[in-house]
Amino acid sequence: MIVPSTRIFSGHGPIVLMATLCLVAGCATDQEELQEKRQKRLEEKEKRIAKRPAPLKHFIREQELGVRWERQVGGPARDDAVQLVPALSGSRVFAASADGKIMSISTGEGDVLWEVDVVSFYDEGEREHAFSPRADVITGGVGLGADIVLVGTSAGDMVALNQSDGTLAWRTRMTSEILAPPQADNSIVVAHTIDGRVTGHDVVDGTRQWMYSVSVPSLTIRGTATPMIFGEIVVAGFSNGRVVGLNKRTGVPMLDQRVAAAKGKSDLEKLIDIDGNMVTSGPVLFAVSFQGNVVAINTQSGRILWARQASSALGLSTGFGNVYLVSEEDHLIAMNEQNGENVWRNESLKNRDLSPPVVVSSFVVVSDYKGFLHVIAQTDGRFVARKRLDNKGMRAPILADGNRMYALGNSGRLFALEVL
Repeated sequence: MIVPSTRIFSGHGPIVLMATLCLVAGCATDQEELQEKRQKRLEEKEKRIAKRPAPLKHFIREQELGVRWERQVGGPARDDAVQLVPALSGSRVFAASADGKIMSISTGEGDVLWEVDVVSFYDEGEREHAFSPRADVITGGVGLGADIVLVGTSAGDMVALNQSDGTLAWRTRMTSEILAPPQADNSIVVAHTIDGRVTGHDVVDGTRQWMYSVSVPSLTIRGTATPMIFGEIVVAGFSNGRVVGLNKRTGVPMLDQRVAAAKGKSDLEKLIDIDGNMVTSGPVLFAVSFQGNVVAINTQSGRILWARQASSALGLSTGFGNVYLVSEEDHLIAMNEQNGENVWRNESLKNRDLSPPVVVSSFVVVSDYKGFLHVIAQTDGRFVARKRLDNKGMRAPILADGNRMYALGNSGRLFALEVL
């Protein structure tokens, strides 16, 4: 007698089959989840590798970096956004540290001419409320002009010292924190605060003369571009991706140009801050934004001469007919001043957290997170010299003076160097 094959559905058969199917389906689901986890781990690993700092490569050394002198200015900054750049006036270099020290140093031998602690300009009651032991004291500087030295403090003040002896000239309350060096000429002091305001102040007593403000996006990169006094115009870059030229006596806008437009849906995708210092070559102003463009603007007409897609939160430099920028990925790029076309590109320092590029003699110089100073030829982007200065790294913009440069390390130590 032949038993029908349908008998497998009798008794407990359906239950067994369903259990078997569920087991198979469960195994498939487990396999899919496992595969997804593996894929996610692989993607995360690839991201980590992509962000890994590039190892330094060997090169044929053509020049030497000679340290002329070095001087401990003060302690290191707690906040990475605090990047105090030295300033030069004649035979003196002025430097500040995040813990409140300000020095006047001779450029020749590095002798300290005077030294003050900015906290000493506050009485005991003010100090208790103005400064926190867990925060930096000086947040922005150093600016110079009209025989004064300018810094911003975490107390929300702009402080002016006399260049001759470091005594207090004046201090004035600001609307918010200053992270970029204030600037001055013989008639005006200009400062940019992180709440989107640029203010003009009297050089004699710090009295505010005018204020210009823009709306700050909900998410921005912590920092501001250093304002520029360009003849009768004050030029400032903002977190909304615009460059504005203001009458330096009244603060009235005379130029307003968009460098970048916000894109995407998330606040992160919409970041278009202009945080890097702008530079000029004749009547042309160069500016770059994060996730936007690098542009050349004719300051006389306000017209954009050219624009190229770029992303950088660092300042620009010019020389040899080129504009130099460090991209978001830490690629050093040279672009033709006339049309913005790439001249050369050096990707060997990828993800090494570079400082803004600076032109020193016939070279471009940057520092990195390990405290190395890299000297690169302006002609073709090749390495010609390298030297490690500060084991804690270097991130502050380098100050150039002909063949000499001044670099402030993260440890608060100032180095005077020359390319030999």
